[in-house]
Amino acid sequence: MDSVRALEVMGLLQEKIAFLTGGRDKRGAPVVTFPSTPRRERAKLEDYRRLLQYFGSIPPCEAKESGLVAVIDMRGGSGWSSVKPILKALQDWCAGGNGNHVYAVYVVKPDNFWHKQRTSMASHKYKFETTMVNLEGLSKFIDSTQLTSDLDGSLHYDHAQWIDIRLSIEEFMWQAADLLDRLDDLQEDLSRNDCRDDIAGAKLALDFHTDMKKKVLKTPVEDMDLAGQQLLQRLSGDNNSGYDSGYSGRDSEASNGISNPDLQASVPQILQQLDTIRTSHKHVLQLWQHKKLKLDQCFQLRLFEQDCEKMFDWICHNRDVFLMSYVEIGHSYQLAKDIQEEHNHFTMSSMNVYVNINRIVAVAHRMIESGHYASNHIRTVAQRLDRTWKQFAAGLDERTSVLALSVLFHHKAQQYVENVPNWDEAIENVTIPNEIMVLENSIHQHQNLYELMCQAYTEVYNGYQSLLNGLDTLVQVCESFPTPPSNVPLIHYGNSPQKNVHSTSKKLLYQLDHLVQVCNQSDLTPVAEQHHKHLDSGSDSSANTTKTVGTNHQQAAADYSEGASHVLAVIHQILNHHRSLEHRWHSKKIRLHQKLALRLFQEDVKQVLDWLSNHGEVFLRKNTGIGRTLQKARVYQKSHEHFENVAQLSFAHLQYSS
Repeated sequence: MDSVRALEVMGLLQEKIAFLTGGRDKRGAPVVTFPSTPRRERAKLEDYRRLLQYFGSIPPCEAKESGLVAVIDMRGGSGWSSVKPILKALQDWCAGGNGNHVYAVYVVKPDNFWHKQRTSMASHKYKFETTMVNLEGLSKFIDSTQLTSDLDGSLHYDHAQWIDIRLSIEEFMWQAADLLDRLDDLQEDLSRNDCRDDIAGAKLALDFHTDMKKKVLKTPVEDMDLAGQQLLQRLSGDNNSGYDSGYSGRDSEASNGISNPDLQASVPQILQQLDTIRTSHKHVLQLWQHKKLKLDQCFQLRLFEQDCEKMFDWICHNRDVFLMSYVEIGHSYQLAKDIQEEHNHFTMSSMNVYVNINRIVAVAHRMIESGHYASNHIRTVAQRLDRTWKQFAAGLDERTSVLALSVLFHHKAQQYVENVPNWDEAIENVTIPNEIMVLENSIHQHQNLYELMCQAYTEVYNGYQSLLNGLDTLVQVCESFPTPPSNVPLIHYGNSPQKNVHSTSKKLLYQLDHLVQVCNQSDLTPVAEQHHKHLDSGSDSSANTTKTVGTNHQQAAADYSEGASHVLAVIHQILNHHRSLEHRWHSKKIRLHQKLALRLFQEDVKQVLDWLSNHGEVFLRKNTGIGRTLQKARVYQKSHEHFENVAQLSFAHLQYSS
């Protein structure tokens, strides 16, 4: 806005000591008229300065470049003393800068010659040309159509209407500027980043933003547009506007609207203000909508983060609880079953969390697909949540498998131990008959009993091997649980004991693997005996290792050591039973085989004796001759050699049997 408004100089304007008619000289410079009026005697220098400051701001820039032209009417008895403040004010206005300058001052000659002479003498001290003219000479510089009737011109000018129109224009421009300032303030408010870090703050920001729209809608844009259109209609001389054009209806120019170029220069300014207001208002609405979308996304983000936070807390809390007991495998079949049922119940209850995590991940995907401003952050958090859950679920699955293997191992071990008395009794109850067929049948049954014992032992061993591999995998899976990073938000990690467990667990697993492989040697050879001695020493070593675990590590490691020691004790127990049964079975086997060998030897001796009795002595008694001829002697000799060969074979078979 201009620095001076019509309201500020209203008293001076109404005095009509000067006015801006809109007239132009022949160069196009605006003309300011200082009429001859008795009020001039009361006017002060400061009054003229304020009027010139106001008038100088009205003409368009292209007209002001030609300089200002002043017409001072000294007719009617005005003295030089009343003109001097005007010239001084013009001089000061030029010296004020801002491109202000006066091209010429035309002083209409007074009727008194003395006054004319004094004016001519005083004009040389001003920076602008001061010319004394009469009304006829004034037309040489300013066309009569640009002069008002009091200077014998035809330009119609209504000062009251001019003031009224100027007041309307300035009021509109002032209100428009104020409205634009308000819209700028709204734009600045809407441009601020109001995304909060919590749900309550995000909700509060949304509520505040909703109230902001009420302020936007309450801005009088439509009223200002209507006022501007009415002002434009008034300046165009539209009779439907209800306003007079500022000129008499008798004037031909007035019938076509206001032709005052100074007033018409306001039309582009008014149009520009209206366009700026519409554009600013539209931009404010767009900013509001854009910020509304962002605040909605911020609220969704905080809800998403809160849900993720709850899931992370649940996973991390239950993961820590899980890690404190995940190595427990039970000390008996029933205890292993109880632990398995408890773990299965916990796993089933975790499925609700799995459903919630899937829902959260699905929400994250929808937010990313909708173009959320924090898509990268959402993707990172969702992937971390999914990865954390999968790692925890993998630990649950592995422990499910391990507990199933533990139940199977303890069940097979319990069955083996329960069958030991039966097997021992079966070995003791094996009789040693005399009949060869019955002996062979007893040996076959005795061998079947041994195979049954070995099969039961192999099942226990295989169950242990599976349990061993499962424990190894479980430890590796639990070791892969993420460590708490210091710079990642939304994840609160607890103390994880699996790091303390893993190194010792590995040692125990390798120790047990070696010992069980040694225990699997079933034949009582000297080498096997050495292995058994090594197993006994390995038990002490494992006990020392277990003692070390309990000393150096926390509760989880102690639990694992206890379970491992128990498994090793079961293996030792079964091994002792197996060695005892194998020893007794082997003793019984030797007796059965010796008895069978004896009975077979006796049978062979009997067959030899029977042959000697039934064939040998008969042959010798029957064949006593030596032959009377060579041919007959050779026949006897050959028959006797055949007899000797048969006897030697029978004796050799008997020796082999013995």
